[in-house]
Amino acid sequence: MYVFLGWLNVALFAVMTAPLWLRFLNTHFFHAQGEGYVKAIKKLRAVHKPLGGVILIIAIVHGYLALGGLRLHTGTLLLIVTAVTAGLGLSFFIFKKKALFVWHRWMALVVVCFVLLHLIWPGAVYYLLP
Repeated sequence: MYVFLGWLNVALFAVMTAPLWLRFLNTHFFHAQGEGYVKAIKKLRAVHKPLGGVILIIAIVHGYLALGGLRLHTGTLLLIVTAVTAGLGLSFFIFKKKALFVWHRWMALVVVCFVLLHLIWPGAVYYLLP
């Protein structure tokens, strides 16, 4: 079950970040301008905020099922980085400060790096710490 939850989180993260990377791909490669493209981006933006909370909840359940409790692991670090990213996004939503949005986006990139670390080398923490 924890494997399914982990991959579900990866899929939800891809959907959640889709407005960003779809806009990038469209600007540099596809150049779509149709009404369907605009509607799709608007729908993806509408689910962005709720998916952040869902991803955090699923991540906690995934980690508990995989490790049997709270332990230091690349997944734990990923959860912390994801929570910081969500907090920055929520702070931007509340305070409307551009710097918070910029940091939210940079932290999303850090989340991608931690997702890759967690998928490729899940036990990295045990090798880096004595």
